[in-house]
Amino acid sequence: MKKVIIAQLSVQENKVNIFLDHAKIMVAKSNEEAGCLTYKLLNDFDKENDFFIYEEYKNEKAIADHNASGHFKEFLNSVMPLLTKKPTIETF
Repeated sequence: MKKVIIAQLSVQENKVNIFLDHAKIMVAKSNEEAGCLTYKLLNDFDKENDFFIYEEYKNEKAIADHNASGHFKEFLNSVMPLLTKKPTIETF
């Protein structure tokens, strides 16, 4: 069954460009995954340093494969120090 994940990330204002460099790689590599239907980075209209990642996967296994990938782990390690607070993640 298809699964959707929405992650909200608040980035330090002076770190947005660094975050975007890492996010571009993450989006590209995630969209290449066999079980990924779509992976998009969206910017909050009112807050230039707030971002949403919209993810659609074929099933739970595809999510597990994504979370185990090297690019996912590298992204987390790179961007967590750039955030102002813990990300909000919802799965549907």
